[in-house]
Amino acid sequence: MVASGHAIATQGRYSSSDWTTQYRLLYSDTGRNWKPYHQDGNIWAFSGNSNSESAVRHELQQGIVARFLRLIPVGWSEEGRIGLRIEVYGCSYWADVINFDGQGVISYRFKKMKIIKDVIALRFKTSESEGVILHGEGQQGDYITLELRKAKLLLQINLGDNQYGSILGHTSVTTGSLLDDNHWHSVVIERYRRNVNFTLDGHTQHFRTNGEFDHLDLDYELSFGGMPYSGKPVGGGRKNFKGCMESINYNGDNITDLARRKKLDTSSFVSEFLFACAHVDAINFENMDN
Repeated sequence: MVASGHAIATQGRYSSSDWTTQYRLLYSDTGRNWKPYHQDGNIWAFSGNSNSESAVRHELQQGIVARFLRLIPVGWSEEGRIGLRIEVYGCSYWADVINFDGQGVISYRFKKMKIIKDVIALRFKTSESEGVILHGEGQQGDYITLELRKAKLLLQINLGDNQYGSILGHTSVTTGSLLDDNHWHSVVIERYRRNVNFTLDGHTQHFRTNGEFDHLDLDYELSFGGMPYSGKPVGGGRKNFKGCMESINYNGDNITDLARRKKLDTSSFVSEFLFACAHVDAINFENMDN
């Protein structure tokens, strides 16, 4: 079962001299690839117990979503050995998941919009370092593209160039690294006029777009999982996204739910459209031939 955890408590072994004074927390949704819990930008070491009976509880600054947990003791009782009782506080977690095969694209179609405010939120995981996550464009030259490039997250947005071409609206911002680790990452893009908050895994970059326009003029369609053939930002040969996305939300519309209810165009998928995340097995080098 997948669960969302928000607190953890530990005790030593009952009626003994065995307890753990410090530990690190790792989590996983496959049981193969493990991610350490971070706090304040560092791999966090939790303070543990000083005796076998008192419980020490920690609230997690960043909640985690996982199927498996692993505690790594890094300090323990000088009077005995490692001892540990543990309780994790959280709740069951469920979300619509879409598996992208690297070929198919979901098309979210609408009437032409001139947008002054955007809120885009989603979670993704992949083992690929390249891939377009979402793309939208307008006939006036406006566009927004979110993609993985060299395992970093790249946001490109253009609210329009002026008619003489002397003021260019293209803005490009990069965040994160090693995002091809096959762990879930959360993204939120909030734009009001030219002011943008770009958040990855709880860390936010604030910036203003270039140019002099406030509206994002999009025509008819926003694509998730890849770029349509008419994609305008410079540079061809972009790969489609290959991996999983969940909880896709665009300006209040639940894209994953609409896709599940067959309210969106998924005809570009060559294989069957899957609402489950295919696990990627880790490579065991010990079993490989020399």
